[in-house]
Order: sequence, then structure tokens, then C-alpha cells
Amino acid sequence: MSLNPSRHQLKRSQIWILSLLVFVAIGCGALKVKLVGQYDEIVDKSVHTIESKTTAHFKKILDNKGLGEGSYEQTKAFYAQMKGEVEALIVRSEVLEDGLKRTPLTQNFKLLGNQYDDLEILHQTPYNKTTIQSAQKAFDQSFRAIVKHLIFMKWNQKQP
Repeated sequence: MSLNPSRHQLKRSQIWILSLLVFVAIGCGALKVKLVGQYDEIVDKSVHTIESKTTAHFKKILDNKGLGEGSYEQTKAFYAQMKGEVEALIVRSEVLEDGLKRTPLTQNFKLLGNQYDDLEILHQTPYNKTTIQSAQKAFDQSFRAIVKHLIFMKWNQKQP
């Protein structure tokens, strides 16, 4: 019997030791896989602010039937402001989701920005209550998706 281990025995030992090290590293959290971006209170507060401004904007349009204070001409500054705020949220969410394969928060903000573009075009057409209410529902759904994601990010941050 030879005292020198065979190559096969060395390879098996190396694989076993490497496997053991990987399991220990995973158990210790050294190889923690990042699936969701970091929660950011600034983003959360900004979303709440633009959501409330958007809700008020829809109320102004609907209450005034698209005329006077609810007309496009009287409210067009709203669109520039919201688009600017959404662009800032896109930049911030891109940083928060940097390195992730999926970027749902960033994508949701980009879609929200598109919705403001669409609403601005819609607001320039003759008033149609049903169409405005449909747009409002679409915005509500977008905000719900974003808020749910932010809640998950906040919960995930608290996990060990």
C-alpha cells in the first residue's frame, strides 16, 4: 500500500473541503444573494408626495370638467413638475437597484413617467369624464405597485 494518496483521492478531498467552505460561507451570510434593492425613505416620501399631488390634480380636472382651474392651460406646470420628480426618482432607484438583474422599482417609475406623458396628451383633448377616470385608475394601480414594492424593500432590509 502506498503512502502517497492518488490523484482521485486528492480531488475528492478538495471537492469535499470546497463544498464545506461554500456551505459555511452561505450559512454565515458571506455569499448573501441580493434580489431586491435597498429601501430608501426619501423615495418612499417622494412617492407619497407625488401620489397626493396627482390625486389632487385629477380632482381638479374632474370637479371643473376640464375647464377653468381644471383646464390644461391652467395646470400645465403640474406635468413639468411631476415629470421632473419622476426623473429624479428614476435616478435614485437606479442607484438603489444597481447590480440587480431585475430592476422593478426603476421600471415602475419609468412607466409612471410615461403615464404622465399620456395624461398630458389626454388633458389637451376635449374633456371626457370616463377617460379621465380610467386614467386615474391606471395611476392608482401604478402607485399601488410602487408602494407594495417599497413596503417589501423596507421589510427585506429588516431581515437578518
